[in-house]
Amino acid sequence: MYAIYEKKGDRQLSLFDDDKEYYLDLNEAEEILRQLKRDNPGEYERIANLRDGIRTACLSNQKRLYVFCQAGRYQQLFLMEKNGKEISRDIPHILGTIKCGPTQKGTKVPPRYNKSVMRVKRIFTEEVKHRQAERKHTLSLTVSQRYVLRELRILFGGADDEDVKGQINILEKAFRGPITTAINKELNLLRRNGVIGENLLKSLVRIYHQHNIKEWIDHRSLNNENYEIPKIVCSEGFV
Repeated sequence: MYAIYEKKGDRQLSLFDDDKEYYLDLNEAEEILRQLKRDNPGEYERIANLRDGIRTACLSNQKRLYVFCQAGRYQQLFLMEKNGKEISRDIPHILGTIKCGPTQKGTKVPPRYNKSVMRVKRIFTEEVKHRQAERKHTLSLTVSQRYVLRELRILFGGADDEDVKGQINILEKAFRGPITTAINKELNLLRRNGVIGENLLKSLVRIYHQHNIKEWIDHRSLNNENYEIPKIVCSEGFV
């Protein structure tokens, strides 16, 4: 996104000029960044590599708080009133509110600033959890997947060997997620032929290795992990 600030002493750095009623759409913000990259690549790289969690404050007649939250690819901008009431999540509105010139002076962050920012983060975290729950709910299993998972649970219930149980757990996790058409075709063949028990287990192990499903699981887990970690990219208090 395009909220880029750095507090250095009492100096605040931004790309935007001071105009309190200005709405800045994404196309215009992107053009500002392209121009900065073209005219001052060193400054562009410095801004692009700023750490997360940067906070700042500036003097304003309106006591507000801006917070930019991110979890994986999901991003959300918040503009809040001093009492914690949400004002807007509209990007042009918020970008127009936080813009300022490179000579704009910052000020000391107000008392309870961190508490206010963390309140917004909690709101964002709950939204992330809700989005995840919706995604899991909408994940539809094929008929062949349901067949395989059912038979794996039966096989697990009758297994005494802990290694076998561990193997079944891995396979259940693998075939519960999204699968390709080729894998589904093989699972359908197992279902139509009524393959169960150890023969099913051996067939699933073969499919697991043949289609490199482990790599999918690792990649999926990494993406989910990144998605599940809400963070504050930057914030600004208007005091």
